Amino acid sequence: MYKIYLNDDVIRSFRNMINDYIDFSLAKKYKNNDNAWNSICALMDRIEDIVIYLNEKELNTGKWNRCAFDFFEFIEQAGVLIECIDELYKIYDIKANKAKTIFKHKEINDKYLSKLKEENKIAKVGDLNYFGYIRSLSSVHPGKTDRHKEFQFANFEVSPYVVWNGGIYALDPRCNGEIILVTYNNETDQMLINKSIYIKEIFNFIKYKYYSINNLTKYVKKYYLNEIKTLRDTPIRKRNDLKNNLEYLNNLANESKKRCPNITDEIQEVIDIFNQQITREENINKYNKYCNALLYSMKGIHRQLQNMDFKCESPIDNLLFKLLVGEIHLKNNAKMNYSYPLQKILDLKLESGDKEFALIQYKTLLPFFNKYIKVTEEDLYQLSYEELYVLSQIAIYLHELEYDDIVNFCIPNDEEFR
Repeated sequence: MYKIYLNDDVIRSFRNMINDYIDFSLAKKYKNNDNAWNSICALMDRIEDIVIYLNEKELNTGKWNRCAFDFFEFIEQAGVLIECIDELYKIYDIKANKAKTIFKHKEINDKYLSKLKEENKIAKVGDLNYFGYIRSLSSVHPGKTDRHKEFQFANFEVSPYVVWNGGIYALDPRCNGEIILVTYNNETDQMLINKSIYIKEIFNFIKYKYYSINNLTKYVKKYYLNEIKTLRDTPIRKRNDLKNNLEYLNNLANESKKRCPNITDEIQEVIDIFNQQITREENINKYNKYCNALLYSMKGIHRQLQNMDFKCESPIDNLLFKLLVGEIHLKNNAKMNYSYPLQKILDLKLESGDKEFALIQYKTLLPFFNKYIKVTEEDLYQLSYEELYVLSQIAIYLHELEYDDIVNFCIPNDEEFR
C-alpha cells in the first residue's frame, strides 16, 4: 500500500501571503489585461482540496486486481494539482526552477528525436511532458494517445490495462516498477509493450511541483514589495498641483485603483457629493461646510495612499468613513432609536434600494434633520434621491460636531467647517 504526504501548510502560507497584500491581489491581471483575482482564489481553493484528497488516498490496497482504478483517480487529481500550480506561475509571469530529472526510467523514442533534430525542432522530453504522457495513456486518453511522440513507439498508442505489479499482466521481466502500463500499437513488431511506472518517481514529481509553491510565495511577496516601493516613491499630486477640488479628487480615485482599490468607492462617493446640486439656498452654505470637511478628510486618505500604509492608526485615517456614514448620538433619556431609519435611508443611494420605504423612514427623521438643514415633506417627492441623502448626511455631520467624537475631534475649529 502506498500513500503520499504533502504538507498543507505550503498552500496555506501562500494564501496568507496573498491575503496580506490583498489590495494588490484584487488588482492582479493576466498579460492580456484580464483580471486574475477570481482565478487566484479558485486555484488556491482547488489546490488545498486536492492536497487533502491525495494525502488521504491509499494506493494498491488489493481492491483492484485487473485495472488500477485507484491509480487512475490519483494521477488525474495530481494532474489537476500540477495544472493549477502552473497556472499560478503563469499569472505572476514567473518561470519555475528547473529540477534534476526525476523520471529516470522514462523510455524515449530515439528515432523520433533524430527526426526532430533534422528539422531543427526541440524535443519535449522533460519530466512534465513524461508525466503528461503517463496521465494521458493511463487515465485521460487510453483509447488514443498521440500527442507524446517523444515517448510513444508508434504514431499512436492505446492502453487496455494499468495494473499493480503482481497482477495479471506483470509477466515482462523488464517491468519491475510498482505499476505496469500495458500498451498496444499497430506499427511495431511488438504489438504489446509493457512499460514500468515507478510510484516513487510519481510521488517525487508531484512533491517537486507542489513544494515549488514555496518559491512562488517568495517571488510573489518580493514582487508585491517592489510594487509597494515603486508606488511609495512615486509622488501623488497634491491639491495645489491641480486646478480644482474635483480634479484633485478624481486623481486620488485613480491612484487608489492602483494602490488600494478598497477605498476607491468611498472617494467616488465624495466626488458624487461634490457634483451634487443643492436646491434650497438656505442649505448651500451648510453643504459647502460638509464638502470642506470631506476634502479635509482626504489628508488622511492621501497620506495612506502615498505611504502605502493602511493600518488606520491615526484618527484622521478613519474620518472619511465617519463623514460618509454618520451616527446620531442619543441622550440618555431619548426614547427614539434612530439606527433603523438611518440604515434604511441608505437605500436612497443604492441602485437596487427600496426607495419608497426609505422615504417613509426619512419622514420619521425630519424633526431631527430640520434642526440642522431645511427639508420638508413636500421635498421628499420633489428633490432627487441623491440630494435627499446628501442633505441627511449634512445634518448628521453638523450634529456630530456637537459631540465628543472623532468628527468633532478631527475637524478644525474654523468657520470653513463649522
